[in-house]
Amino acid sequence: MTLRLRAFGAPALSLGGQPAPAELTWRKHFALLVYLARSPAGARRRDHLVGLLWPDKDEARARHSLNEACRAIRRTLGDAALETRGDMVTLQLDALEADWSDGERALEANDAAQILAVWQGDFLEGFGIPDATPFEDWLASERLAWLRRFRDALTGAAQRLSAEGRHREALTLAERVLRAEPTAEGALQVAMAAEALAGAAPAALARFEGYVARLREERGAASSVELARLADRIRSGQRGRAEAPAPSDAALPPLTGRADALAALAPHLPRRERARPAAVLIAGGPGCGKSRLLREVAERARLEGARVVGTTCVAADGDVPWSALAALLARGLAGAPGLAAAPPHALQLLASVEPSLAQRYAGVAPREAAGAAALGRALGEALAAVADEEPLVVAIDDAHFADDQTLAALPAALRAAEHSSVLLLLAARLEEQPPDPLSALRSRIGHDLPGAEVRAEPLDDPALEQLAAAMLPSYGAEHRARLARRLSTETGGVPLFAVEIMRALAGARPDAAALWPLPGQTTAQPLPFPIPGAAVAALTLRAQALSEPARATLLAAAITGARVDEALTAELAPLPAGHEAALAELERTGFLRDEGGVYHFTAELVRAFLEAEMLAGSERRRMHRTAAAALARRGATGRDLAYAEHRYAAAEWAAASEAAAAIQRDATARGDARTAERAARLQRRAEERARAQEGR
Repeated sequence: MTLRLRAFGAPALSLGGQPAPAELTWRKHFALLVYLARSPAGARRRDHLVGLLWPDKDEARARHSLNEACRAIRRTLGDAALETRGDMVTLQLDALEADWSDGERALEANDAAQILAVWQGDFLEGFGIPDATPFEDWLASERLAWLRRFRDALTGAAQRLSAEGRHREALTLAERVLRAEPTAEGALQVAMAAEALAGAAPAALARFEGYVARLREERGAASSVELARLADRIRSGQRGRAEAPAPSDAALPPLTGRADALAALAPHLPRRERARPAAVLIAGGPGCGKSRLLREVAERARLEGARVVGTTCVAADGDVPWSALAALLARGLAGAPGLAAAPPHALQLLASVEPSLAQRYAGVAPREAAGAAALGRALGEALAAVADEEPLVVAIDDAHFADDQTLAALPAALRAAEHSSVLLLLAARLEEQPPDPLSALRSRIGHDLPGAEVRAEPLDDPALEQLAAAMLPSYGAEHRARLARRLSTETGGVPLFAVEIMRALAGARPDAAALWPLPGQTTAQPLPFPIPGAAVAALTLRAQALSEPARATLLAAAITGARVDEALTAELAPLPAGHEAALAELERTGFLRDEGGVYHFTAELVRAFLEAEMLAGSERRRMHRTAAAALARRGATGRDLAYAEHRYAAAEWAAASEAAAAIQRDATARGDARTAERAARLQRRAEERARAQEGR
């Protein structure tokens, strides 16, 4: 029979599945067995073994003790298992199966899961021979060697997982390393970055503060400069007005199925050592995770030391010339270190778009608005000045809604910043005809503009299983596979829908019998929600879990549009205590995000579902009438297309048609072709509805 040894964690010997004979577990007998098994070819000289295990005895007594230990091993394993010839003692290595062999294979294969299975604790944890100092020294070096090998392997695996967007799995590996070696800075850095990228920046900072306190107490030392900088970047990136941090699984779902996209985009992240601009476009359909991928790339760049400025466009932005550029300036670029070094003429041109620049920088007076080429060059010179201080990311989400003027200026801006570390990061929906300037920019990416285009595709079954593993830990592998097959059919693999359904399932009963769908009913079992429509049902359950003020505020905000009009929201759903706490709750729970002091819905599909499914038709029309009246009091009837859209949504077809016609005339006079076309389309729809109503 083969002797089996568990060396990692509390040591244990077994023979044929039963505990090994007691004499083999005596400390020095056991130590001799382990030491020979770890020796080259299983062989050592007698005098070496005597000095290792019996250093306090005279030679005769020590050799006698060695002989007794050898006889104990032979009695258990047989004479052939231990050979003593001349001055050599040799253990036949096939007589012993030890888990360090499993560890070696796992390390060679870079198999993190197998390493975790093997590494149950320190090498011979808790074992020692106090009166054998040479053995104790060897044991300490062996423990340290295994610790370092496992630590380095798991830290590397965690880094690779994080690079694929699998931050929770990366965190699991990093935390295993930190349990064994709390001051392992490499693993700590991976853990902090993974938490920050998963949306749990407060947890990352708490981890850092605990580490700093431990270092100060145990060693009187400080953290490395590199780790302190990472903490500063995480701290500086905390945004939003929520009073408490959002749970990482609420506001920010796991990123799965995006390893290839992240690998394609990684070479274009801005770095000091690579002074050239690049443009990246993330394309995809509604709900396919474009914004989530954009956020991931931007956050990675920021954690590596880049400054990130960005904005999210909404449909109305296309009607306002330079609105996207103004938002970029107002939400970070205007206050970026280094901008003061931009040429005065560039600042003057930019001040024509964002007047606050004239107040921020002395001697800068707004110049008359210029064309796309001139403002593009001015923007590029400003980006170059900022990038001289630190690499820069300019992120524009939902770029298909951006105004033509800003989009047309971006290529000139990148050319003007040709020797600067700048990344233009765009996410856009391209299924419909995108704006001409966006199409022109897209055609140049990867050609005369360095960069790449990637697509955020629906998730396949393995990616859905991976998502379920992160969001539904009570689901085993078999349950996850069934769920993935059902969600692939139910949602088409659209991440937004899949995430919402899993969030709803996470709130269901945790017992195995409730895990949906049940075996044999993958496609037949009804959805475990109170209303039809899986994604709508899941969103409804999330909204129902909100406090009453937050739910009322959410529905009112949905009426105002993707970019929340807080004043209009207050008119639609007045609250005695105000809306600040309600909006903070909506941010914490992932319905809204704060961008430079302006709330946006995290996804337009979420807003559209809430408006369509959670408001009765009469209530929805009443709220749109109230919104239109509020905008009329602001004097928006002849210029703001939102006024006409609210009239249309309120089923006031004639009023909507009249307002749209006035807005079309105004836009045409101002040379705003996009607004004029949108107003004309709205007028045609309103007239068709009015005629149909008359016909009835």
